[in-house]
Amino acid sequence: MSDRLKQSLLASRSEIEAGLSEAEAELARIRDRARELEELIALGTATLLAAEMLSGGARNAPMAASADAFGLDPSAAGVANDKPLAKAQK
Repeated sequence: MSDRLKQSLLASRSEIEAGLSEAEAELARIRDRARELEELIALGTATLLAAEMLSGGARNAPMAASADAFGLDPSAAGVANDKPLAKAQK
């Protein structure tokens, strides 16, 4: 193999390794941001559930379905069967 070809291949390899390293770092940042967004969604959903429970609104059944969609336990939150939080905890 000629020296020029070897140098070209080595340069390409180092560029590929640098690009791979950048991509891995970006992926780590995106995963962190995804976790942050999931936490914000869970907090927002919990806030909505609490507001519905406090207001005693008729929208408890849809909120229970929303809680289930986000992996929350609507019965533990007092949403199921239109129970206020205080009664559900007893």
